Amino acid sequence: MDSIEIRSYSHCVRNHIVDSHVDEWRVRSANKQFLMAVIDTLQGDDGVGLTVEWLSDSQTLKDLEKDFLIATKMSELTADDHLSVRTSTETAGNTPTVLLSPEKAVSLLPVHGNEAVQIEITNEAVTERLWEKYDNEWEIAIPVSVDTPPYSRLLSLAEHNLGTDVKTDLDNAYGAIESRAPDDRPEPVTVGLLVGAKHDLLLRDVVEWAETSTLATQGTVSKLKQQLEDVGVVSTTSENIGVGRPRQRLTLAKETFESLSSDELVANVQSVLP
Repeated sequence: MDSIEIRSYSHCVRNHIVDSHVDEWRVRSANKQFLMAVIDTLQGDDGVGLTVEWLSDSQTLKDLEKDFLIATKMSELTADDHLSVRTSTETAGNTPTVLLSPEKAVSLLPVHGNEAVQIEITNEAVTERLWEKYDNEWEIAIPVSVDTPPYSRLLSLAEHNLGTDVKTDLDNAYGAIESRAPDDRPEPVTVGLLVGAKHDLLLRDVVEWAETSTLATQGTVSKLKQQLEDVGVVSTTSENIGVGRPRQRLTLAKETFESLSSDELVANVQSVLP
């Protein structure tokens, strides 16, 4: 046993994974706070050549995917091949958090909040045995795909389909709600509709963006648009294009909303949503 320290989860991830000369790491954990630190730290780093294989249990992954902003970062990392996720056939929740490479093993024992006792092992015989054990677990584990679209894809499609200003406002709005608890955030599609109304976009263009990015279906967009209309935040106007059905254009229902930035708009509207 080479060292024992108390460190934050983010420090552990940066020190042992991101800033390490080792490019192959395996993480076995059902600790949501630690796994969120892994996602945030990897997402904030260029991660060139770095791959993390993450073994967890299905319930922990489902809980993380309920948080849109965490899930979209996970999706980004998996799309860039920096993160590979599998669910264990065993109960990962009953084991301590372990960071493992062929050269080093780090066990984390929770202390309080986002801190843990960090036990680092570099004994070659021990690390080889541990790597072999977890390698076998990894091979029989079930690969997981993240259904939430990558964040960069949401923004790039918004820029391409809706315009640069819309893309910038979406980024600002999503960034503004990140610090809130998941239950206190509007739906990601609701944010898109609010930004769309701020820019007087056609509803069909917002629907196309949501469907192309796989963020939501037309039915979901329509339901959430109706919800915003019901609380008096968004309204639609019909435009006759001469052929086919009239198109609906999104607008903000109150003049007082028009002077608000996208993040201020989302913050104000959240208080009146059911």
